[in-house]
Amino acid sequence: MAATAEREYGLFIDGALVEPASGEVRDLHEPASGEPLARAAMAGEADVDRAVAAARAAVEGPWGR
Repeated sequence: MAATAEREYGLFIDGALVEPASGEVRDLHEPASGEPLARAAMAGEADVDRAVAAARAAVEGPWGR
């Protein structure tokens, strides 16, 4: 019976965990044993643009002053 990864890592953008725009998620494995460790969301260009826009809004808003 194969083990399943219990940990899942999403993208943290604008104060919230969000799914990647592409929906791409990859399995991460322990290199020595090959056992699954976690599943991680893969950020693409749209996700980076969204994160940069959120950071810019935060810095230019009340938080950045």
